[in-house]
Amino acid sequence: MAQVHIRIVAALIALSVLALTVLGAIYVYRETIEPEKEAKAEVKKLMDTKAPAVDPGKKVHEQAMDLIRRKEMDAARTKLTEVIEVYKDSGRYAAAREVLGEMNLDRLFDRKPMPGKLEYTVSNRDSLNGIAGKFRTNIAYIKRVNNMVGTIIHPGDRLVLYPLEFEVDVNLETKTLTILKDGKYFKDYPILGHHLPVAKLHKETTLGEIYGWQNDKKVRADSESFSSSPKWMQTAARKGGSGVIFCPEPPKPPEGTAPSPSGIYLSREDMEELTTILRPGITIRFLKTGKP
Repeated sequence: MAQVHIRIVAALIALSVLALTVLGAIYVYRETIEPEKEAKAEVKKLMDTKAPAVDPGKKVHEQAMDLIRRKEMDAARTKLTEVIEVYKDSGRYAAAREVLGEMNLDRLFDRKPMPGKLEYTVSNRDSLNGIAGKFRTNIAYIKRVNNMVGTIIHPGDRLVLYPLEFEVDVNLETKTLTILKDGKYFKDYPILGHHLPVAKLHKETTLGEIYGWQNDKKVRADSESFSSSPKWMQTAARKGGSGVIFCPEPPKPPEGTAPSPSGIYLSREDMEELTTILRPGITIRFLKTGKP
């Protein structure tokens, strides 16, 4: 009987040892092995996760915006120019172009001095058209910057002038018309559409004329009715053909018919602005023509 009791006790002790061993193993797994596996899995997850791309242009753009708030415009223009020239892959690239374009335009129309801007005193023999030609500008710009309503000038009038030495890049694929000054970005304008009668455009040409269009007739830039007319531009004519027209977008034509006139279409407001800062004779380049 005593031997049976001894065996039972021995069995209980063995079971206790086994239970303690199992509990110890579970404890070690939960406290050591399992956290280590979780940590490794977390590390792997972090390694597999792509880090967000660094955008140095964002910081430069934010610096430019801060400078604008402090009214340090020249420094802000420098920063915005850095974004569009150096950080073309930046998420702030398009925003920088838009802000810089508006700043450039505001500066151009302001009477405050800037490189190239001058003040001219009208003489007895002067006409507005003659002054525009002499100083390589245009009548619309002279009127805008000098707050003129009509085209009459008087001897002794002091006019702020600026030579409009711009170039134009037209990209029908991206639907963008870009103004350049000394090879650098000045301002973008969206192209709303186009219909061209030719399959291929010349890569480079010049601006032939600027005019108003009213009652199916051209209106000269020195006419009193020019300011109230929709503005059109046309490139210089080539042998055997006419130049490319830039004009406000025409009404949608009946289905199956081509829009009239043939040309490249922008908003009426943008055409008004473009014909104020461009002049005949400047270079126009067609980059990617898209489908005519």
